[in-house]
Amino acid sequence: MSKIHLLDDEVSNRIAAGEVVERPSSVVKELVENALDAGGTVINIRIEQAGKRLIAVSDNGDGMDADDALLCFEPHATSKIATEDDILHIRSFGFRGEAMPSIASVSRMTVRTRRADDPEGTLVRINGGILAESSPVGCAPGTETSVRDLFFNVPARKKFLKTDSTEEKHIIDIVSLISLAHPEIAFELTIDGRKILRTPANATVQARIGDIFGRDLAENMVPLAGESENIRVTGFISRRGITRPSRQEQRIFVNSRPVESLPVYRGIRDGCGPMLDKGRYHPACIFITMDPSLVDVNVHPAKREVRFRCEYELIQCVRDAVSLALDAASGQETPILDRNTRSFDPGEFLSRQKPEPFIPADIPEPETMNEEVTVPEKSTEEPAASAVFPEDRTEAVLASARVDYTPLSRSPAYPSPGRDLFHLQEEETASSKEPEAAPAPEQQETTEIRKLFPDGDQFKILGIVADTYIVTAIPDGITLIDQHAAHERVMFEKILHGVDGCISQKLLIPITVDVSRSDALFIGKNADLFSRIGFEAEPFGGNTVKLSAIPAAMDQNNAGGVFLDTLSRMTDEGSAGRTDTAMIARAACKAAVKAHDVLTMEECRALLNQLSKCELPYCCPHGRPTMIRISVRELERRFGRTK
Repeated sequence: MSKIHLLDDEVSNRIAAGEVVERPSSVVKELVENALDAGGTVINIRIEQAGKRLIAVSDNGDGMDADDALLCFEPHATSKIATEDDILHIRSFGFRGEAMPSIASVSRMTVRTRRADDPEGTLVRINGGILAESSPVGCAPGTETSVRDLFFNVPARKKFLKTDSTEEKHIIDIVSLISLAHPEIAFELTIDGRKILRTPANATVQARIGDIFGRDLAENMVPLAGESENIRVTGFISRRGITRPSRQEQRIFVNSRPVESLPVYRGIRDGCGPMLDKGRYHPACIFITMDPSLVDVNVHPAKREVRFRCEYELIQCVRDAVSLALDAASGQETPILDRNTRSFDPGEFLSRQKPEPFIPADIPEPETMNEEVTVPEKSTEEPAASAVFPEDRTEAVLASARVDYTPLSRSPAYPSPGRDLFHLQEEETASSKEPEAAPAPEQQETTEIRKLFPDGDQFKILGIVADTYIVTAIPDGITLIDQHAAHERVMFEKILHGVDGCISQKLLIPITVDVSRSDALFIGKNADLFSRIGFEAEPFGGNTVKLSAIPAAMDQNNAGGVFLDTLSRMTDEGSAGRTDTAMIARAACKAAVKAHDVLTMEECRALLNQLSKCELPYCCPHGRPTMIRISVRELERRFGRTK
């Protein structure tokens, strides 16, 4: 008997649903793209309970007759392509004929549709892939598709969905992306009775960027344009200095289809040049137009990824367009384009006078950031309640720095109360020391504790190397301190423990920041996540969010930028799964002084005094060392003085 057999239609449709319908936002994407292919100019989307209860999409497009309304639920039934050659020249959004049967197999689906010339419409109702009803109905021209109880017959799949706020954010993001590529079409998105997105038809792309992603971002974006033999690139990119910690805000469209493309990401990065910090990305909206035969959209089940026949040409074209736009916006000379790229007119912005170099308002000058660590050289105040050791132990901390360093895979855990922190340091460096006779446990503990309070001269700051490393002399050698890692540790513990026991500081005048519509909704439903690290944030209408309180140890001048970076990390990696300490570590990294920031000797001494009060001063929250000790014995060995 044969072991191979054909799968039933119900089973095959559920398998296809696993590829096409990943989450509620996947259903929204497929239905909205069907509305676009049908020629709709007004598209309304209604969502209830993050799409698990209801997803309804209506349009004023061509509609279907009774036969097509039934046929669209058959696997691989489509009006978009007819021959094999059509696959190489796809101009529509849908073409496989998998979306409708896949969605219907895991939900209770209803379609009402009518063509403009027909006297009556058609109603089709399908429950879990089984036809329940097909009858005439009165309805407006166009199509209305309702998807209820998504994954009702696949409970295991339903358990994999994230929280409602996360799923709603994905829905808003996909609608925002599609509406951004079609400014000539009016979109309206309603979630649980609240109008989240309402974009008018015939709007400009930059105006729609402002409606969706915030006025601040739209005002700080410059147009770009480029053209080669086979490719045309247009869009907008943020000015230099306006960056984010992830690619989440780099939006790419190929023939109006939102996609993810590594070649385009590479072109953007190359166009930004060496001035872009590592791990930072310019928000951008890049629209790429090319012949459909040069791009393959049939390489991903959800059509998120595409392949290009002229990949190198695409990278060059994007790179030159980005470089030209950024240089023109910052008043620099325009670089010579690649020989394979034709000259072009990127628009009005090249003909106007070059603007003044842009300096972002949410990133403070080095002098402002330096003030964070400026305290009197010898403080007479009582040490903070969270401090484990007395105030004056800077020399002991420097003397205890590691000679060797092995990167840590994660942030170190805090020791239990009453445990000597020097033991933790000794455990990490035990392998690098020569073996000695081990004293009794009681004698060892007494000896190590005394090392924390040595007698003798104070440490001496010798200088600063490359405006990054502070060099100090200690009785047994020298110590190099990374100013960014050291201040990051100081800020981390200040934010973690607060000031005078309070993690937040109330603001007399609240700070307002502009975010995208999806982020504003996410913040409103996850305010407690931000409050755990000291931010009191709430939606303030439209794309605006109000910060009523910030972490107590944070400089107010940079609080908006820290908040936006924290938000970007939370939404990009899944907020609820991240620990509070990880979010605090990132906030501290953003708020700390950076490498190459110029510090005075007084500020360096103040930084080292603050570092000496930390519970774990030897590494930053990410596991990098704050200081490295080079002993006299090591120096003698290097100079050939040892026998």
